[in-house]
Amino acid sequence: MQVVFLNQFERLDGNGEARAQVVIGEDQGIWSAGWRSVQPDASTLDDVWYEGMSWEELLAAFRHGVAGKMRQGFRPLLDGMLEETPFWERRPSLPLLLQCYADMQEDVEELLNGLRLWRRAKAAEEKRSAYLVATNRELQMLAVYIPHTMEELGQIPGFGKIKTERYGKDLLEMLKDVERTHSFPLEGWVSKAVNEDQLCSWMFQQKEERYGKALSSVQEKRSLLSGIRDGRTLGELENELSCPRRKLLERIERLDEEGYDVLPVVEKELSGLTAEESLQIESALNELGDRYLKPLLRKVYGDVTSSEQEVERQYEKLRMMRIRFRRVSKAAI
Repeated sequence: MQVVFLNQFERLDGNGEARAQVVIGEDQGIWSAGWRSVQPDASTLDDVWYEGMSWEELLAAFRHGVAGKMRQGFRPLLDGMLEETPFWERRPSLPLLLQCYADMQEDVEELLNGLRLWRRAKAAEEKRSAYLVATNRELQMLAVYIPHTMEELGQIPGFGKIKTERYGKDLLEMLKDVERTHSFPLEGWVSKAVNEDQLCSWMFQQKEERYGKALSSVQEKRSLLSGIRDGRTLGELENELSCPRRKLLERIERLDEEGYDVLPVVEKELSGLTAEESLQIESALNELGDRYLKPLLRKVYGDVTSSEQEVERQYEKLRMMRIRFRRVSKAAI
């Protein structure tokens, strides 16, 4: 293997100093990335993070692996792989410290469950996604810091003027009788309650989770593209990837926007359309444009009330026709 990148890591612990290396190498067009101990005769990887031909997937696996090792306390000789400025050279912001401290608290589950129920009811009432009402992290911080006034609520990261005015009354009513052992303002004591090691471990856990999601996304994209090239139908892809049909369609659309060839699955799914239905959809796309699907649905299928399953099927056909329409339009330019 030809080594194209190498960095040494060190960690001091109760057993002395541990040393290891992260390596990116190439052998006859096959890329590999991983972790190996520092030994005089070490030539193979102790922990292989990636092996294959995708540079995009290699980078995602590499960042995920490095974040995991740094969470374990290892530090690179040359930093800058995950961020331009090493975290120990930056002063942590108050919101970061508040989030870290809140995530460290595990005895708030009962109150947290009540806040989740409130969020679910509010999201249903407003017909919007629950995370737009409050994120999981915002609920965690509410359960930990327990604000009793609007001013205190405003100190919780994520609760700006609009969110505080919209939900403050409900939240304060829920929290008013909950006892707390700390005081506001939070800045006075939280920075002292989180030590450097705790902050470091928490920060790299966040990075490891984020890069883990990025790695999964890259792997899912590779599997989807492979299935499309192999001539899979939408139903077969749905079963193989264990992905809900609507989400699968959205992913196929994103691949098309990124320039990947998804026409094999598009043409396979549209082969069942009648010439008349295909012409109606194409005409509607020319007249109304391809940005919004709802006007197209009404134009092609009318306002006749259909079952939810039938409407989903209609949207599916419109999405597939839109991909073909955009490809034809680009080719004509």
